[in-house]
Amino acid sequence: MDNRFRNVTVLIWDFDGTLYAPNPALWKEIREGEYRTIMAHTGWPREQAVAEFEKLHKTVYPSATETVAQLIHLPIADAASEMEQYFDRTKYLTRDEKLIALFAKLKQYRHFTLANGIIANHKKALDVLGVPAETFEEMVTAETVGITKPHPEGFRYILRKTGLPAEQHLMIGDREGVDLVPAKALGMKTCLVWAKNSSSIANVSLPTVYGVANLVG
Repeated sequence: MDNRFRNVTVLIWDFDGTLYAPNPALWKEIREGEYRTIMAHTGWPREQAVAEFEKLHKTVYPSATETVAQLIHLPIADAASEMEQYFDRTKYLTRDEKLIALFAKLKQYRHFTLANGIIANHKKALDVLGVPAETFEEMVTAETVGITKPHPEGFRYILRKTGLPAEQHLMIGDREGVDLVPAKALGMKTCLVWAKNSSSIANVSLPTVYGVANLVG
């Protein structure tokens, strides 16, 4: 165990790109789903949908889901649900014995997911990976709190649920700005996984998710 995390009792997991390695082919399919959702609601040609999305995403909304929601004038959870009709992350996943073993080692901890997606689809992905959805005390998305990361509300929601000091929570994710910066601002510990380089934001950077067991297990 890493002494920096000796007081941690709650593990908060991002989902896509964290519980499984980032997948460029899936990311491309997700982005295409975002464009198609915009086109379906606005009637814009693809070129315009891409341009409007990129402009707003780069300058105003760090969350792609929130960007789409703003462009099509829908609640964020509804926009996420429509977007996920255009892709299936389970096509890119297989049973992961290492991930199963990781959660077996960490069974004494309280687990939450905090992600920008749809809970029902996350549960389907967990089933493919071999990790029971019941592993997690709660799966938190915009369906739960009405807003996506990096807005801090999802993090605050989990703090209210646990009733514990922020420093007893470890946020685990693959994106500094979306996953780790808001967690750190609230006083949580942070871990960057699937990291190619050391992070100046995270308390620790790991080359895979499986190393989390060595931090707190």
